[in-house]
Amino acid sequence: MTKEQKLRIALWLGAALLCGAALLWLLLPRSTQGHIIATITVGEETVRTLDLTTAPDQEFSILDETGLEITFQVQDHAIRFLSSDCPDKVCVNTGFLREDLQVATCLPNRTTLFLSVSQE
Repeated sequence: MTKEQKLRIALWLGAALLCGAALLWLLLPRSTQGHIIATITVGEETVRTLDLTTAPDQEFSILDETGLEITFQVQDHAIRFLSSDCPDKVCVNTGFLREDLQVATCLPNRTTLFLSVSQE
């Protein structure tokens, strides 16, 4: 076996190990210690926070706090933009968020929905 063949085999084995490790990381369940907190901001102002771990299924609007016609839906410990008065509806099409560090944004209305884990 030549040196080039040995190197090629070593590279293929390394690539296979990396792919296996990445697949294992994707398939293993992630335990989140704490509660998933949804934070809704408009511009730099936080207008509402919700603990998704304990929040009941509901729909609510931030119209009263901001004057924007944006409605959110909480269902099965997940949250999403249900409707928005923006023209493109990218925020609505994002769907439900339920895991740490997920984000949905309505750029025309400067509104962000961000999930994080609270350790309390």
